[in-house]
This record gives sequence, C-alpha cells and structure tokens, in this order.
Amino acid sequence: MNRRRIMFRTGRYGSPLGILLFLLPGVGMYTLLELYPILQSFAYSVIGWQGMRPTWQYAGLQYYSRMLSDSVIPKALGNNLRAWFLYACVQIPVASLLAYALSRKVHGASLFRTLYFIPQVTSATLLALLFRFLLTTEYGLNELLRRLGLGNLIRPWLSANGVVQWTTNLPDAWVGVGFWVVVFLAAISGIPEELFEAAQLDGANAWQELRYVMLPSLSGILVFANANAIINALGAYIYQFVMTQGGPLHRSETLASYTLYWVWPRAHLPDWGYASALAVLQFALGIAGSVLVFRVAGWSKDRVGV
Repeated sequence: MNRRRIMFRTGRYGSPLGILLFLLPGVGMYTLLELYPILQSFAYSVIGWQGMRPTWQYAGLQYYSRMLSDSVIPKALGNNLRAWFLYACVQIPVASLLAYALSRKVHGASLFRTLYFIPQVTSATLLALLFRFLLTTEYGLNELLRRLGLGNLIRPWLSANGVVQWTTNLPDAWVGVGFWVVVFLAAISGIPEELFEAAQLDGANAWQELRYVMLPSLSGILVFANANAIINALGAYIYQFVMTQGGPLHRSETLASYTLYWVWPRAHLPDWGYASALAVLQFALGIAGSVLVFRVAGWSKDRVGV
C-alpha cells in the first residue's frame, strides 16, 4: 500500500517539485540571457534612446520607418542571403557527405572527426584574425598565388566589391562543417544497418545508398539544419566585424554587424533605439524563415505521401 502511494506521488519521472527544481536552472538562465534581452530589444526599439543617456520617452515607430530609407540594410540583407547560401548549399551538403564517408568505417575516422571539429571549438575571433591575415593584399593567399606564378588571380579579397561579400562569409561556413559532421554522424548511427545491407544486396552503390537510404532517414535533421542555416546567417557578425568592420563602405555588413555598428561608438554616437529596431527585424526574419522551412518540409512530405 505504501509503495503504491509513493509511486502515485512521485509519478513515472519523479515528483513535480523535483522536476521543477531540475528545470529551474536551465529555464532561469534561458529567461535571463535570451527572453529578457529579446523583450528589452522590443521595448528599446520604440523609445528615444540615443547616445549613452537612456530615456523612456515614447518614440513610436520612427526607427522602423527610418529603416525603409537606410541604404545599408539592402546590402546587409544581401550578405545575409550569401551567408545562407553558403550554409544551406555548401556547408550542410559537404558535412553530410563527410559524415556518410566516415560512417562507412573509414580507416582513421576518429582522427578525421577530431580534425573536422577543431575549428568549432577554436576562438572565432582568433580564426577571424587568421583569415584576415591570409586574405590581405601583401601576404597569405596573394603571396602564394604570386609565388606560383598566378598573379592574374590576385585580388584585394577584403575590399573589392563582389568579392569581400563572399570572403567574409566563407570562414563561418567552413567552421560549421565540423559541427554538422558530428550531428549527422550521430543521426546516421541511429539508422538500422539492415537498411544499408538490404540496399547492398539489391546492388546499390555508394551514391544510391546515400540517396535512397541515408537522406530519407535524415529528413528531420536536414529540416532542422536548414532552419538553423537561416538563423545562423541572420546572426553572422564576428567575421565581418573583425575582418573588415563591415567595410569598405558597408559592403560586407550583415544585419547583426550593422546592429553592432550602431551600438559600438565609432565616428558617431551610439543609437541604441535604432540598433534595437534592427535586432527586432533580425528576430522577425529568423522566425519567418524558420516557419517557412518547416512549412515547406511539411508540404513536401504531403506531396510524396510520407
């Protein structure tokens, strides 16, 4: 009888109080570091806060109307779009191919997993400084091309229009490959080996195994990865800020780096209200993009009858 009462009180996963205490640290940190700053951004975007003197005077939607005439925002959105292309169309496919190759019991797979993941745990600022040195006009890549007799390929990688927009986004795409390799490897390990064996018995080659066995089994992870690509692209700023500070002439700005431009004092006073409005725009685009990815994924499943 006592045992039944204890089971009734604790339930399958423990007592309600124990569950609450277990969740409290994580929920508290998330609220403090994520939800509260988001709500602050919404509030600051409609008050007249300029410079370093906060004020709660209501400013209406003037910051949002100001964005409509800001010529830098289309440039920033274009660079966000380039970042998304590199993440969704280069980073994720390359990571999935590498994960599939490593899952096929390649000799030294553990070493390769470690090597791929090292950039992920390396300081982003350090990597940005390294890439800035490699892409300078006098040293790095240009010096290598000069020594190889390929001087016609030398470019001002961090200033030329049409080039700097890609070179400042490429390092972040390279860094993320290792993370997705680990994620895809974990997902592939959950695919029953019998599916691969059945495909081999039917005469499937490696490409057919990848296309007809692995990719359909990883559809959920791929949807999440593409939604994450949109969010990461909108949040890209470290490499742009460290390598070029968004220049020259804001050519390499993203929405996040342009937000930082109005927070970090340069040749102008900080404008926290406008920066908050830009952050709200970034947040709204991230939500809209994620919803679109999941809607398209659901529509695709309905079309193929999954």
